[in-house]
Amino acid sequence: YISFDHDLGDNAPTGHDIAKWMVEADLDSEMALIPAEFSFYVHSQNPVGAANITGTLAQYLSWRKR
Repeated sequence: YISFDHDLGDNAPTGHDIAKWMVEADLDSEMALIPAEFSFYVHSQNPVGAANITGTLAQYLSWRKR
Protein backbone atom coordinates (compact mmCIF):
# COMPACT_ATOMS: atom_id res chain seq x y z
CA TYR A 1 0.00 0.00 0.00
CA ILE A 2 1.30 3.44 -0.93
CA SER A 3 -0.28 6.82 -0.24
CA PHE A 4 0.70 9.33 -2.93
CA ASP A 5 0.95 13.10 -2.83
CA HIS A 6 1.58 14.94 -6.08
CA ASP A 7 3.50 18.05 -5.01
CA LEU A 8 6.58 16.90 -3.13
CA GLY A 9 8.49 20.17 -2.95
CA ASP A 10 10.72 22.42 -4.99
CA ASN A 11 13.14 20.63 -7.31
CA ALA A 12 11.68 17.25 -6.37
CA PRO A 13 9.97 14.78 -8.66
CA THR A 14 6.19 14.77 -8.40
CA GLY A 15 4.08 11.89 -7.13
CA HIS A 16 3.09 11.33 -10.76
CA ASP A 17 6.77 11.03 -11.69
CA ILE A 18 7.14 8.36 -8.99
CA ALA A 19 4.04 6.49 -10.23
CA LYS A 20 5.35 6.55 -13.82
CA TRP A 21 8.75 5.32 -12.64
CA MET A 22 7.10 2.45 -10.77
CA VAL A 23 5.16 1.39 -13.88
CA GLU A 24 8.23 1.63 -16.12
CA ALA A 25 10.38 -0.30 -13.64
CA ASP A 26 7.69 -2.98 -13.30
CA LEU A 27 7.54 -3.34 -17.08
CA ASP A 28 11.34 -3.52 -17.38
CA SER A 29 11.87 -5.91 -14.47
CA GLU A 30 12.20 -9.66 -14.82
CA MET A 31 10.33 -9.89 -11.53
CA ALA A 32 7.27 -7.81 -10.73
CA LEU A 33 8.27 -4.68 -8.84
CA ILE A 34 4.62 -3.94 -8.05
CA PRO A 35 3.09 -6.88 -6.17
CA ALA A 36 -0.20 -8.44 -7.31
CA GLU A 37 -1.96 -7.25 -4.15
CA PHE A 38 -0.71 -3.65 -4.56
CA SER A 39 -3.11 -0.90 -3.55
CA PHE A 40 -2.75 2.85 -3.38
CA TYR A 41 -4.43 6.04 -2.25
CA VAL A 42 -3.88 9.57 -3.53
CA HIS A 43 -4.12 12.23 -0.81
CA SER A 44 -2.93 15.17 -2.92
CA GLN A 45 -4.62 18.56 -2.76
CA ASN A 46 -3.68 19.03 -6.44
CA PRO A 47 -6.73 17.73 -8.37
CA VAL A 48 -5.00 17.46 -11.76
CA GLY A 49 -1.94 15.79 -10.26
CA ALA A 50 -4.12 13.41 -8.24
CA ALA A 51 -6.07 12.44 -11.36
CA ASN A 52 -2.82 11.82 -13.25
CA ILE A 53 -1.47 9.53 -10.52
CA THR A 54 -4.74 7.64 -10.24
CA GLY A 55 -5.08 7.29 -14.00
CA THR A 56 -1.53 6.07 -14.52
CA LEU A 57 -1.67 3.44 -11.81
CA ALA A 58 -5.26 2.31 -12.35
CA GLN A 59 -4.76 1.92 -16.09
CA TYR A 60 -1.54 -0.04 -15.66
CA LEU A 61 -2.91 -2.31 -12.95
CA SER A 62 -6.00 -3.00 -15.08
CA TRP A 63 -3.81 -3.81 -18.09
CA ARG A 64 -1.56 -6.07 -16.03
CA LYS A 65 -4.52 -8.13 -14.77
CA ARG A 66 -5.36 -9.20 -18.33
